[in-house]
Amino acid sequence: MLPTISGCVHLSVSGGCGGTTWGLQYAREALSVGNHVVWICEDMPDGSRFSQIFSNLSAASVSRFHLSAVGENTEVGIKSAIGLLQALDSISLVVVDDWTSKIGKVKSANLKAMRELVTDCTARETSMIAISSSYEDANGTGWKARGSLKDCETWFLHRSSMDSMVRELHIGGEVTEYILGDEGFTPRK
Repeated sequence: MLPTISGCVHLSVSGGCGGTTWGLQYAREALSVGNHVVWICEDMPDGSRFSQIFSNLSAASVSRFHLSAVGENTEVGIKSAIGLLQALDSISLVVVDDWTSKIGKVKSANLKAMRELVTDCTARETSMIAISSSYEDANGTGWKARGSLKDCETWFLHRSSMDSMVRELHIGGEVTEYILGDEGFTPRK
């Protein structure tokens, strides 16, 4: 039971925390009801994790998962997602995984393409998740998201300081704890 996505969410995650799994879990939900999902990433998601998350989906459902592993050509992948949005009416979710580099500034071409994608998704009422690495501000003011997607709600996902097996999702001032298992994330009881 993950939070409902309405519009665009910029999911900013600490490294190795499960950002890709988070996105795959939303993709599974969309595919299970017959919708298409567009997934843009630098590298293919881990095959074992992919199989675990999609294990209960039919082959027909998985065939509606449009994955484009573009290497360092993120801008090209984002533009292909925009093309798919214009060609298919049944896309309910677009995920751009690791759309920024883990260090340094965001490439201006990627940022421009992402803003165009956000605008297109918003106009078509298609949900979108933009996943990037977060970083801790040097001034000690907390977690920051790479890239500025001003029309997206920013969520932060990172490990709990009390238990490394627990993930914390920060939305605004609220924190919800999750456990990461074979099927993905479940709320901590």
